[in-house]
Amino acid sequence: MPLPTSFRRIIVGKLTIRNIDNAPDTAQNFVIGDLIDALEDRINRHNFYRSYINESRLMWCSQSERMDQYFCLMLEVGNKDVTGVSFLDFDTKSTRDINKYDNEGSHYDSHILIKRESDEYDRHLILIESVPGVSLSSVRDHLTWVFRSPRYERVADDVRYRPIFAIDGHQSKTIRDALQRGTLQDIELIAPRANNVDGLDEDPIIEQVTNEFRLTVNRRLSQHAAQQFFSRLYRWAINRPDVAAQAFVRIKGENGQVKRTEIDPNRDDILEQMFVQNEVVSGFDPPLEQRHNTIRQDMVDRMAEIAMMVGG
Repeated sequence: MPLPTSFRRIIVGKLTIRNIDNAPDTAQNFVIGDLIDALEDRINRHNFYRSYINESRLMWCSQSERMDQYFCLMLEVGNKDVTGVSFLDFDTKSTRDINKYDNEGSHYDSHILIKRESDEYDRHLILIESVPGVSLSSVRDHLTWVFRSPRYERVADDVRYRPIFAIDGHQSKTIRDALQRGTLQDIELIAPRANNVDGLDEDPIIEQVTNEFRLTVNRRLSQHAAQQFFSRLYRWAINRPDVAAQAFVRIKGENGQVKRTEIDPNRDDILEQMFVQNEVVSGFDPPLEQRHNTIRQDMVDRMAEIAMMVGG
């Protein structure tokens, strides 16, 4: 059986480091090198596991590599709140089930690429291999957690302080232009459901019925207004799983052609899907797996190409 072509979505962002609010004015600023030193120290001491969400999630940085222009991290995440998996053989149509024990969970690896040199606003370009559980916010939270130890804090005017991190998404040009030009056509939510035609409980005749809900966008939206709109849409959608099975946005191109793109309204990073630049990389040989085990140079090379493309 031939191996499938694997692909990943790469999230592009800007990383900012600043001192925590209680730091005195005389406090020395933390820099990106301090982050890498702290991460490497935690790796060397095997003190890198962060547990969160009632100990049902686990995140850690297991590997770090210093490159000429970038720092490369291997971020790993585990999620206990998952079920077992089922694999369908498309040739034989047979299914293979893999159950999990109560204390087991999913395990994913993610490459993180951070540019060593900051831009004029002291922000570092950051590229994140998107896998379940790894997003801009989860990476930000983990980097901030790294310094939550007296070992990595500093003292100024008898006040102990540490850094905190912010990651802003690199704005997607396609969505931004669509909003500003008023070419975002509509948002469409579709959900299939089974309809009991004869109304009987025994051996019913099932007919497939589709619920469709469409929101038409008839004016230009600022990014702030659009983010508020999509945020409200997301909060509404998660309470209506019968409606939000599939969601699409349509954008009219300069040539008048309307393009239809699917988004996932049930994910907590819907705004990242809509407003943050994402790049898909594919064609890896050997194919990517759920867990890489070690830093893959071919993935690092692809991410570096994206960095150059966005001016990093």
